[in-house]
Amino acid sequence: MNTATNRQIPPRLRQLGLGILLCCSLALAVVGLRLLIAGVAAHQAERFVEDWERQGVLPSLQAWDIAEAAAQRAVAFYPGANGDYYARLGKVYAWKHQQLDFGDAEAEPSRLQARDAYRLAIAARPDWPDTWVQLAFVKLHLLEFDEEFDRALARGFENGPWRMTINRGLAKVGLIAWPQLEPEQRRQILESARRTVEYSQAQTRSLFNLADRIGQTPLLCGALPDELKFSRGVCVPASAAEGPPWPSRVWTGVLHSS
Repeated sequence: MNTATNRQIPPRLRQLGLGILLCCSLALAVVGLRLLIAGVAAHQAERFVEDWERQGVLPSLQAWDIAEAAAQRAVAFYPGANGDYYARLGKVYAWKHQQLDFGDAEAEPSRLQARDAYRLAIAARPDWPDTWVQLAFVKLHLLEFDEEFDRALARGFENGPWRMTINRGLAKVGLIAWPQLEPEQRRQILESARRTVEYSQAQTRSLFNLADRIGQTPLLCGALPDELKFSRGVCVPASAAEGPPWPSRVWTGVLHSS
């Protein structure tokens, strides 16, 4: 007597099941291959960006073309929106004309591409503070002081309060864009600057080197507590800046009489 447990599966259903299994296997294989290609390309682009940041030199045209192609390949092959990959693409575009002035017409196309890539990165992961700061940087270079710029500063400050790279980035953007900022934004920028100086002597020197170049040393010095200025050896009157500096090897943050 035949029962439901020993009946054979009809050949047609068996073939259908095997077909479905084969399709699923192929789909997984395709997704896996796309992830692999995207990951390798993203790593290649990241190596270029890290090298540019470490050396602080502009990329050659050939190096930039390779990095841009890799970053685009990572975005294209990843099966979905990857905020990290879009942010890296934005960095590549931002580096193309890093040396040109704010609002430079030649740099505008690549900076607009960087801005758009950062927007896509933020859409994929809106709480990531690094990308908000990167967006603020590129809008500063585009001289786009608008609601989006304000939001980028605010979200970076809110989402990354104790991350050194976030505080350093916000402090640098804010010191440059100071005339464009509202009182609350200025308070947050100076707080980020204080945290940056507290972090290390190297970060203090980097921030004060910028402040010295753009004439914001008195502003920065006025926002720091005396004990922090003394421990970092900054905000020294020019008349006292004689002999070897301490604790740095070079003088930074020297206050010149007006």
